[in-house]
Amino acid sequence: MPMPRCPRCGEDERLVGERSGDTITVRCEVCDAVWDRDPTHRCGLCGSDVLIHTPKPLWEKGRGDQRTPAGRIDAYLCVTCGGRDVTSSDPRPAED
Repeated sequence: MPMPRCPRCGEDERLVGERSGDTITVRCEVCDAVWDRDPTHRCGLCGSDVLIHTPKPLWEKGRGDQRTPAGRIDAYLCVTCGGRDVTSSDPRPAED
């Protein structure tokens, strides 16, 4: 999910949020604007919200030829345009 920005002044660091159920209310500490943030994941390529969650493992080099799982990355595929890792800062279009 992209980082939120204040719709009034564009600030992206001095933001304070509170969650109430499924709603996230954000307040800008610079200009005191208040708005509700949509927590829905959206495709960074086409804007669709029809995504498939595809967690990917992070691997570290283990002993010898072995690899050791070190965590995971939550990646999303877009059903609409076929994009890969579409909620990251670098979404990739579908491979032809």
